[in-house]
Amino acid sequence: MSDEPRRSLSELRQGEIVRATITSHEPWGLMAELNDYEPVGASLDLIRRKSEPGVKRLAQELPPVGTTIDLVVGEVRTWHREPWIWVDLTALGHGER
Repeated sequence: MSDEPRRSLSELRQGEIVRATITSHEPWGLMAELNDYEPVGASLDLIRRKSEPGVKRLAQELPPVGTTIDLVVGEVRTWHREPWIWVDLTALGHGER
């Protein structure tokens, strides 16, 4: 990890591309850590988002735990326990970078 300060969670915006490190595989999808932001809960629900082209491709490739990839902020929502914010991620569609 770099020594640069992490960005505030208030800067997260729907549709923003973020660097994320896969922290675990779950029966429903992937848990991730957002690399450039303060610690926050983040996941990609492969079942709920399976019809999205980028998610379908990601589900087939299933990046290993520890891999850092580009994902997209699908939704930022309040959460019922710490860290109080949850980031619902999605995958890049074709042609996005």
